[in-house]
Amino acid sequence: MEAYGKIFVVVAVLAVILVGIFGYLFTIDSKVKKLEEEMDSKSTNKQK
Repeated sequence: MEAYGKIFVVVAVLAVILVGIFGYLFTIDSKVKKLEEEMDSKSTNKQK
């Protein structure tokens, strides 16, 4: 019975880790998109 409760702790820790990783990836993705938009707008301005 004691092992039954431990599995929930393991699942909870893994869930927290995965949420953290996905949150980090989401913020990195949004920063990269912002930088790409800046580069596109700067290259468009240079071509004019």
